[in-house]
Amino acid sequence: MYKLSVEEIIEKINREEVFSATNTAGGFTLHIEKYVPFICAAVHDGSSMSDFLTGQCALDERSRWNEEDPFTGKFIESLPIRIIGNDSRYYYDLNRSEEEAIYDVAWGKVVWREPLTPDVKLLSLSRHREFYAVLNALIKKIETKFGAAILYDIHSYNYQREVIEHAHPVFNLGTENVNKHRYGKYVTRLLKELKKISFDNIENTVAENDVFFGRGYVSKFVTKNFENTVVMPIEVKKIYCDENTGDIYPEVIDRITEGMKKAIMATSLYFNNRECDQKISNKTKLLSNVDDPVLLSIDKKLYKMLRSFETLLYVNPKNLEQSRKQFFDSNYRKEPEFTYRPLNIDPYELKKRLYELPVADIYDISIQRLYKDIIQEYAITIDMLAARGTDDFLYNSLRLYGKPDKVDVMNANYIIQSYGLDNEAPKTLTKEEVRQRFAFALKEWNMGGKLTFGKNMAARMMVNSAKKTLVINEKAKFNENDIKLLSQHEIGVHMLTTMNANKQPLKFLLLGTPNNVETQEGLAVLSEFLTGTMHINRLKDLAYRVIAVNMMVKGKGFREIFEYFVDEYHFTRDKAFDLTARVMRGGGFTKDYLYLRGFIKIYNQHKRGDSFEHLLIGKTSVEYSDLLKELIGRGYVKRPQHTNDIFKTGEVDDEIMTYILQSTRSIESSH
Repeated sequence: MYKLSVEEIIEKINREEVFSATNTAGGFTLHIEKYVPFICAAVHDGSSMSDFLTGQCALDERSRWNEEDPFTGKFIESLPIRIIGNDSRYYYDLNRSEEEAIYDVAWGKVVWREPLTPDVKLLSLSRHREFYAVLNALIKKIETKFGAAILYDIHSYNYQREVIEHAHPVFNLGTENVNKHRYGKYVTRLLKELKKISFDNIENTVAENDVFFGRGYVSKFVTKNFENTVVMPIEVKKIYCDENTGDIYPEVIDRITEGMKKAIMATSLYFNNRECDQKISNKTKLLSNVDDPVLLSIDKKLYKMLRSFETLLYVNPKNLEQSRKQFFDSNYRKEPEFTYRPLNIDPYELKKRLYELPVADIYDISIQRLYKDIIQEYAITIDMLAARGTDDFLYNSLRLYGKPDKVDVMNANYIIQSYGLDNEAPKTLTKEEVRQRFAFALKEWNMGGKLTFGKNMAARMMVNSAKKTLVINEKAKFNENDIKLLSQHEIGVHMLTTMNANKQPLKFLLLGTPNNVETQEGLAVLSEFLTGTMHINRLKDLAYRVIAVNMMVKGKGFREIFEYFVDEYHFTRDKAFDLTARVMRGGGFTKDYLYLRGFIKIYNQHKRGDSFEHLLIGKTSVEYSDLLKELIGRGYVKRPQHTNDIFKTGEVDDEIMTYILQSTRSIESSH
């Protein structure tokens, strides 16, 4: 961190430079990553004090911490303009005027062992003046550039020591110094956005002028000196720590940090487009695209650790065909005992290395949480694969993929009982014809990629992302209609997102965001549907998977599931075996119910006219849509090099299929 004089800092502001610096005295730090019409301040974040004053102070560090506002600087660390107080408020209080800035007694406690001399006080107050000189220059620059500005003044407050029972809002907005006639709508908007922040086991409440009223000097100074800047003083209840012991709760801190970022961005966009000279369409334009070397390093290391990690390769049984023969020869009495390829990793060591990555040091809280989520999902995947053939496999599969709920099963049963036009049974192609058709399809997409046949596969086809290879089950049967559908599914989505991810500067898109199976399979099946040739049997196949997974998680064994599909749905024994093996492999693989769930969810988004461009940049999931769009807008990742026009131009004239899909219950409404 650079140390600059106040004069040098002001000069840089006037020249509109992007920089981070601490003033020479060390009292505050200013970060300017992009000039935007809002500023974030955390004037009580720090706890520093000169050695001399530390010796003179009658309060120990723990006692001082109790009245400081720890972590308020962290709450705003993802935002582009931040001014952070480094000194303890017991040194001098930046939220009080010079006349009141130095305490003799604070909150009922004597602060100094001996009264401070006038010279010592003057030295402290000089640091106070330096802060306000820079704040004044900064707001002046922002007002000049944008015509108006908004300052978010972040504080925290104690609540556990009070004897009188009080509701104590999690977020309190003090507005006594706000011109409500002019700025009332922004107060309302900020309160609304803060209310959206959610916590586990903590109810989020917001209030205006409840426990604090916004009477601090920051608010008074700005209101007095600037006509077109409004200050929003936010007090955060110390739910993120134990105010008595100093214990902190990192997960709550992260929730506040990410929630504060979203609330401030949404409010600032609303403010900008009503008060400022330059209108913008997207709040992403109010964020910086600063390079983060920590992010790049972690992304590189994470990809290196996991790039060869293909879950299906380790879940597909090696002895599938042998097990099929034994099961049939025994008249279904000898249930399969699947064997698997050995893991080429030490599960404990790999998880240890994943958790050692310094993800908490990533600058932006939203990106930081994304990488934490990715690591957590891979840790569960590692646990699952290490437990193949045991009950723990199913436990971890449930953690990873979940299980069908009532709506999933309801939709599946409805589809199974529906009537539609089956495709005519075209001629089955030879293995060489299949190879030629898919090779031609790969060439038509012009993305690269290889083609090969595989043995002992539960699926008909798959994409090996690590090897950029389309793998065809050598035992599977294909006709011309299958070629068209599966070319869209496997090449037009799975291979396409693999190739797009490979072109990205951040490689997490090759590994995948959490829950990407549901989204990616939903996109892949939708692309089949939009060819206009998807038939009812294909849709029913997805529904059967839901029923099979549901039976498995309710404790039904291999033979029970197999015989149910033979007896109830008149499956051939090979088809029933393939379906049962899909859900029983590993010890209970719940992933397959997500195909239908994902399809219905993505289909409903398609009906609404949603764009899927941001979902094609790699192995993505809809839950991260806002962040993915933000990353594209900020230049961290690129728009997809390869796109699939079927999502824009695909037409379906099968009224029966459309009616069936429109009659399914929306997945979103079920949760």
